[in-house]
Amino acid sequence: MMPKAIVQPARTRTRRWRRHAAAVALRRFRDDEDGSMLIFGLFCFVMMLYLAGVAVDLMRYEDNRTRLQNTADRAALAAAELNQKLDARDVVRDYFAKEGLTPPRNEQITVRQGAFGEWRTVTVDTDETMPTWFMNLFGIDTLVAPALSTAEERIGNVEISLVLDVSGSMNSNNRLANLKPAAKDFIDTMFDSVEAGRLSMNIINYSTQVSAGNDILKYYRITNEHTDSRCIDFDLADYNTAATAPKSTPQGFPEDPADRQYQLNGHFEPFNSTTASAAGPDWAANALTNCPPAAASQRNIKVMSGSRSELKAYVDNMTAGGNTSIDIGVKWGAALLDPSFSPVVTGLIAEGKVDNGFADRPLAYNNREAIKVLVVMSDGETTTEYRLRDAYDHGNSRLKANPAYANPGDINQYSLYDSSRNKYWVFRLGRWRNEPWGDAIGDTGDALPLTWQDVWKRMSVNWFADRIISPVYGSTERNKWRTSASNAIATTAIYSDKDARTQAICTATKNHGVKIYSIGFEAPSRGITLLRNCATAPANFYSVSGLDIKTAFASIASSINKLRLTQ
Repeated sequence: MMPKAIVQPARTRTRRWRRHAAAVALRRFRDDEDGSMLIFGLFCFVMMLYLAGVAVDLMRYEDNRTRLQNTADRAALAAAELNQKLDARDVVRDYFAKEGLTPPRNEQITVRQGAFGEWRTVTVDTDETMPTWFMNLFGIDTLVAPALSTAEERIGNVEISLVLDVSGSMNSNNRLANLKPAAKDFIDTMFDSVEAGRLSMNIINYSTQVSAGNDILKYYRITNEHTDSRCIDFDLADYNTAATAPKSTPQGFPEDPADRQYQLNGHFEPFNSTTASAAGPDWAANALTNCPPAAASQRNIKVMSGSRSELKAYVDNMTAGGNTSIDIGVKWGAALLDPSFSPVVTGLIAEGKVDNGFADRPLAYNNREAIKVLVVMSDGETTTEYRLRDAYDHGNSRLKANPAYANPGDINQYSLYDSSRNKYWVFRLGRWRNEPWGDAIGDTGDALPLTWQDVWKRMSVNWFADRIISPVYGSTERNKWRTSASNAIATTAIYSDKDARTQAICTATKNHGVKIYSIGFEAPSRGITLLRNCATAPANFYSVSGLDIKTAFASIASSINKLRLTQ
């Protein structure tokens, strides 16, 4: 029996066909790539527009932030300056207003300063709100640009050496009179600007020589020809370094022969033809010793003082006279800033002559909390420096004196020995004889030998040449003894290389980072050139006249009180 054929209804066949057709169409649509890149490109383009907009907003933000920070830095610096007389907050706000920015509020500006105005710190902590142009599409309507800046004017530890010219020319044209108030104003400004206990100052006044004073020189191993003055003769090599060499043994203990020995400058008068006064061994009013007498305390170095009143009184008592040895002045000024001087400071503190707050001074050159400054002033140029030759700074002289005569200037008391004749020229008799005046029968008094130190305490070198040598040997021999002669017998004159010595010590000092300021006070061209070359930079040199000396010192004080941007 044959199976029966199954006949589906037409409606069922239609539904199946439609489903098949739909599936085929879907497969064709899925596999068809026509137009797909256009859609992706449109998507990428939109995203690029968004990102470009974000970049524009970020660039605007960074530009505003930079502008805001720079304004904050400048405003803080100006407001922190100690010489700024306006209210610090007003200064900050004015800077922002002129830049077209919103001025900070009072609580965004912090001002701190010392009780005496010796330091000031200004902090600006502000921000600027910037509306966005594109980022608001992402819900970010504004960006806030911050700025934080702190400026401080504060001097930490400061060591200063004031090297002041007191040569004879400072008596002219009121120079010394003009110098004194200028130097005292400088002292006041520095003490007003630096926190108490952080400023130490040395004053070195110089002419032909520098009197270190016994307080300093007893810590050095020196020759001992006399005790009448306290200057030493530096060798040429000493100017290649700021350092000096104090004794290695404590005060009161035997000296170590291995220590450097400095030559004590002779106590003599190389300028005039004069004698000591009849009243005693002190020089007459018109005399001028090469090194100031030890008793002349106003000419000794003022070392490591932290007292403005002491320093100002010292300046008030300065007197002028003599030649100009800028090299020796700068050498001592540099030496008192050099750490090699610390054993002297330690000793002076133990004696109560230096404040014990300076026990660590002179500080190391690499101490970042310290500023070392040397200020050198001169109204001239280097001139002749005199030294006694070795044969005439100690030992017995050719001269004998009769103590029956009270006045050292009375020629009749002297007898001069001539080894070639083995006789004495007796000035009272005006002739040669075997005995000095006082040793022969019938003479008054006794003849006593004089050391060369005794001779130079009684009379100047030129008086010896004019009144002792000339009457006996004539003018030719006299000229050999006078200090003005290039081949003087008793003295030697140092002149030609003093500029080179000055430049050498200036260079050695600058190499340690010491700031050197120099002032040419109505100085000639050679002196100006030397002082300009000595300064740390051309801007640190001042050429002034008259009352402008005060302006120079004020400018130096302002320069020392430099600003530091600390944040």
